[in-house]
Amino acid sequence: MNRIFSTFIVTLVIVSGLMAITVMTVAETSQRGGTVVLSYKGNTVPDPDPQLARNIGAETVALMMADPLVRWEEGAVVPVLATSWEMAPDGMSYTFHLRKGVKFHNGVPLTAEAVELNIERIMNPDNAMPAAGRVANVASVEALDGLTLRVNMEKVDPDFPAKMEGVYIIEPGSLEGRDEDNAVAGSGAFRLVADEYVRDQQMVLEKFPDYWGGEPYLDRVVVRLIPDEATAVIELEQGTIDFIEFALTKDVARLEAAGYQPFIFGFINWANVAINLETVTDVALRKAMCYALDSQAIIDGVYAGLGKVQKTLGYPGSWLENTEVGYPYDPEEAKRILDEAGYVDTDGDGIREMNGKNIDLHFPTRSQDEWMRATQLIQQMYLDVGIGTHITIAERMPFYDGVRSGDYDIAWWLQNGTPTPPIAVYSWDSRDYWSMHQQEQPVFQALIEAAESKTDQEKRAVLYKEIQKIFYEQAYGALGMWLKQVHIAAPTLHGMKVGPIGTAYNSHLWWTEAG
Repeated sequence: MNRIFSTFIVTLVIVSGLMAITVMTVAETSQRGGTVVLSYKGNTVPDPDPQLARNIGAETVALMMADPLVRWEEGAVVPVLATSWEMAPDGMSYTFHLRKGVKFHNGVPLTAEAVELNIERIMNPDNAMPAAGRVANVASVEALDGLTLRVNMEKVDPDFPAKMEGVYIIEPGSLEGRDEDNAVAGSGAFRLVADEYVRDQQMVLEKFPDYWGGEPYLDRVVVRLIPDEATAVIELEQGTIDFIEFALTKDVARLEAAGYQPFIFGFINWANVAINLETVTDVALRKAMCYALDSQAIIDGVYAGLGKVQKTLGYPGSWLENTEVGYPYDPEEAKRILDEAGYVDTDGDGIREMNGKNIDLHFPTRSQDEWMRATQLIQQMYLDVGIGTHITIAERMPFYDGVRSGDYDIAWWLQNGTPTPPIAVYSWDSRDYWSMHQQEQPVFQALIEAAESKTDQEKRAVLYKEIQKIFYEQAYGALGMWLKQVHIAAPTLHGMKVGPIGTAYNSHLWWTEAG
């Protein structure tokens, strides 16, 4: 199996390199018309409002319906609705110049005022928007003229343009008086067919002929709710769907050999044991969990080798990768720490107690094959050192929402973040929507905010090293792995590109041989 996947990875690098060429020549080879069907995991299909997207699949749909100002592509921030931007000399504002001739789905033209209202909606804490963390440093927004926007900052934030990748621009007036299942007028290549939207079944998108990037090649995209991975694979092979998000690694080599297209990603995806700091307050217990976690065993046993052990918060290959070494797998050290802290097994049941009460951590998991298997494997690793847990199972979004709201003690957690800064801290940033550790650490938070405001890389590195030192000393989470994940597309689907966190984009260039 390892040899097969080594071949798969090499092939995938070649495929990824050719994909850019395919996109560049799409006008010469593509066919117009047809429908593409995407599978989507969850309890419901994505919300019709792109700004409510809360996972990678939903963000792919959001990108079809509404463009952001910029996109991260090939290691750089590139223009989308903004053609250019500049930072003020003091770093306290950004001026964005918007693209001319852009229309929303309801025919209203794109203006700086519309973008201003979009950002202000996301900034409003009463709205609890998923992208709120991206605009946390914004003080105010002002339209200077019809296509020029100035964003005033509360403090310097050199990464701000990259953060705007996750702010999807919609026509503000289309929000007024709408039902939650009604369409929002976006700026993207596809628009919702409102009368075919069934929240627990499917959503249908039709091409927007007046899209600024050119009329889309496809007529329609159907997003179908298929929670079960095995069912999605069967339908892909039967030709009833064209794309699977987050394919199970056990299926990838076989599907690739049969001619299906794998899209590997994971530059900024990572997995770790998240810890609720409000309920798991003992640092010694948290440190023992760090030492007891065998990340390589999870990579090999669950994810078919598609990962790298995470020893630092800094992204692999970045200027922060080697700033701190994490906990090695050492179950004997975990036992020593627990012994020293007074956790003992007095009744011989294999689970340690404190003050006569068993350690019993709530360990929820998603009802997804790999997620559940990883959780069960970790449960055994912790039991091997005397840490007891009990697993509960939930569907995708109830699980996410439960962890976010604090209904857990520990959880296996896969996540992603913005490409810059190259450090995995967003879920520990109390300003972020997905901050789920339930207890703000003022010193740690202050360092996060101080580091993001530095323009000098060396000064930022000093602060990020301090962040990693505190993270290590306080064992805020058990670092797991930098994870490679895979989407699979039918051989007949062309023109798709997948970004570093797994979102598929450039939907106006997608086309199908089925016609």
